[in-house]
Amino acid sequence: MKKKITLGKGAGIALAAFVGLGVLGAVVGEEEKAPVAGPEAVASPSPEVKAPAVDVSGEAQEEKEPRKAVDEAGEQQPEDGELPGMVGENLQFAQDSAQAAGFYVLDDQDASGLGRFQVMDRNWTVCSQEPGPGTYPVDTKVTFYAVKTGESC
Repeated sequence: MKKKITLGKGAGIALAAFVGLGVLGAVVGEEEKAPVAGPEAVASPSPEVKAPAVDVSGEAQEEKEPRKAVDEAGEQQPEDGELPGMVGENLQFAQDSAQAAGFYVLDDQDASGLGRFQVMDRNWTVCSQEPGPGTYPVDTKVTFYAVKTGESC
């Protein structure tokens, strides 16, 4: 006498989901592996070779990399940038402005002395900055001291 094996609805749904995910993974995996061929394919340059910048008219443009001064020893010195004064601005705007001026070594601190982390930079107001506004090498570390918006410095 043969006994019939039956699966419950939950097991059937789980099996269908498992098979569906397997098929989906196989299809997606094949798309990632499929080589691009044909005349519409564009070869990208190797990482060592930079393609010249091209403007809308199709003419090649000079690359605009930051110029670095060379000292007597032949070592390159970072260029100078104009650091704006950001006291009274929100912390996110201050960071964006410093980066737009070429300063990327940034730090922020809680000016209240409580040691809080600035998770939402837009909710903090800059009380002071170090160094102050002026011309500095762009690799200078810029620290913004801020408090939560609405608090006094």
